[in-house]
Parts: sequence; C-alpha cells; structure tokens
Amino acid sequence: MNSTIDFTPANFNASDLARQDRPFLIVLQPNGDLNHTSSYNFQKMLETALEKVLDSVVVDLLWVNATDSKGISALVAGIERAANLGKSISFQSMDRCTRAAMDAELDRQREIRFGPWNDIFEADLERFLGNPFVN
Repeated sequence: MNSTIDFTPANFNASDLARQDRPFLIVLQPNGDLNHTSSYNFQKMLETALEKVLDSVVVDLLWVNATDSKGISALVAGIERAANLGKSISFQSMDRCTRAAMDAELDRQREIRFGPWNDIFEADLERFLGNPFVN
C-alpha cells in the first residue's frame, strides 16, 4: 500500500492561484492514501484552493485507495473552511466507508458545537407524519 499521496492533478498549477484572475472552479484529485502522513499537506492544499477560488472546489476521490481518521478530519476541515469563506465544496467518487466516517465526524462536530441535535418538528406535524414517539 502506498503511504504517500500526490495532491497535484495534471491540470493544476499552484502559480495559477497567485494570479489576480482567480479561477471560478478548482478540481483536486488526490492519488494514493489519505492518512496520517499525507492529510496535513492535503488539508493545506485544500485550504489554499478554497481561499483562491471564486466559487467552488471539487475534490475527486476516485484515485484515493484508503482514508483514515486523519484523512476524514482533513475533509471535514475543508467543509468547515468552505462554509466560513462562503464557498462551495463537493466530493466526488467517495466510497461508502469514507462517506459513513465523514458523516459520523460531521455529526460529532455538530454535537460538540451545538449540543444534541433532535430532528423533531412541532408535535402536531410529528403526529401528522406518524411519529409514534410524540404524544
């Protein structure tokens, strides 16, 4: 298993980010494992792309072999940074395990920041929807 990851897609030139005419969209295509040894560099590349892009960043995970907890944290940090900057971020070709781990981490972060999150509406609407747990 490859323990290094190449973050630079063939059409990505870091010097383009320094130009005044910023790109509308940037696509990042990491290659290899997104793990404890590579996640820091990936997160920095993702944050740089988010800061420089006008609208959105697409992260294509097709060539990522494996993702550990540090890799998940880097992806979640990207989501948070995009939200803070008012930019859009999307992930393509994400495998089920990575998606489940990322959803769990997002839920954990949300609960840390905002407390328990109950997706329950007003009692009348819950009764209408057939929720058996509402009196």
